[in-house]
Amino acid sequence: MKITEIVFYSTNRAKLVVEIPDNDAYTTSEVPRIPRILFKLFPHMATQRCYNDGGYSFRREAQATEIPHLLEHLILEIQDQVRRGVGTPFAGETQWNWTVDPRGRFYVTVDYDNELVALGAIRLAERVINALDSKEIAQVDMNREIGRLRELAKLSRRFVPTALRERWRGIQGSSADTCDALEQEVETEPYEVHEAVSMDGHQNGAAAKEKRHALAEGAAHS
Repeated sequence: MKITEIVFYSTNRAKLVVEIPDNDAYTTSEVPRIPRILFKLFPHMATQRCYNDGGYSFRREAQATEIPHLLEHLILEIQDQVRRGVGTPFAGETQWNWTVDPRGRFYVTVDYDNELVALGAIRLAERVINALDSKEIAQVDMNREIGRLRELAKLSRRFVPTALRERWRGIQGSSADTCDALEQEVETEPYEVHEAVSMDGHQNGAAAKEKRHALAEGAAHS
């Protein structure tokens, strides 16, 4: 699984293009160890709400769902852990239409409240899913990774969005050194990252054949 593009919108929504090769599994039913181990790593994910055709809980839905749908929920969970469950609940959506797009292409949309932390959460979630698939999850120190993102959240409140967005647009700002360090932390290189004012026109007209919705609620919310 590979995230090939990320678009950040001014509405605090990020849209990801996710590609899965033909020879890889599309659903968790083909690789049941992925959701099984994931819930052990992130037990709070079992409390997430999931709106699906069967009306199942997310834990039940995760037994036989699209892997990018699992990625969506994991991105929401990581962001929620970074902010320790405080704030407005995040929501997300996974959709695809293989009558229009190549087989294996998915679009994942997630909420965020800190662009830099969201990018780091996306990067970490992709890494975790792929590590679970390749049976190399022991190489990922989750406590350390979440701790790094919490530190990024603290730093970014001082320097982002103004300085970092200027750097992404190719403008040398006065906080360039700090922004360079922050960019290295989240390893942005593998992705094509964009910003946009609205969702109008981006993949417009490709009506989703299937949709999955999620709502991750932090510990501070009932």
